[in-house]
Amino acid sequence: MRTSPIPVARRARSAAGTGLLALLLALCGVGLSACGSTTATAPLEHHAILSVDATTKTVDLLLAGSATNAYGGFNFDGYAAGEMHISIPIGWTVVVSCMNRSTVLTHSCAVIDDGAILPSGGPVAFPGAVTADPVNGLPCGGSATFRFVTSRLGLFRIACLVVGHEADGMWDWLRVTTGGLPSVTT
Repeated sequence: MRTSPIPVARRARSAAGTGLLALLLALCGVGLSACGSTTATAPLEHHAILSVDATTKTVDLLLAGSATNAYGGFNFDGYAAGEMHISIPIGWTVVVSCMNRSTVLTHSCAVIDDGAILPSGGPVAFPGAVTADPVNGLPCGGSATFRFVTSRLGLFRIACLVVGHEADGMWDWLRVTTGGLPSVTT
């Protein structure tokens, strides 16, 4: 039995298609390996995360999603899975600047009640303590600001409410205390 050879033009198109497919796969691999990519390698310094105005009892809190590649980019300010603890006295106003530094993932910021980690987070702990559309999150490079008052004592989670991100470690702690000054510990 004799087989007919593939015509030269068809072989060339097939090779070109294979080369294009290989290039596309390589680009996808680069994109996937860059999940949450950022140029920063060290977590943010405490003074960059929290600034305090004791006169007005106001705290400015920076939550930079994917600030580093730690936890595959699922972090705030380079910290994740409860590594960062923010303490703020009751009755203070908290102004949160939420930034998404990821180049490929959406992220959101919220302060939620401490409970089981659910796919899309738990109940928001304080009125206004969440970015708009937290399940879809902010686009890459996007930012938003929100404010709330620490109106009850307790331990709460700072979390990304994009489905699955909190379960991937994108959460830290907020404790509302009876007194003292706001602080960050890592």
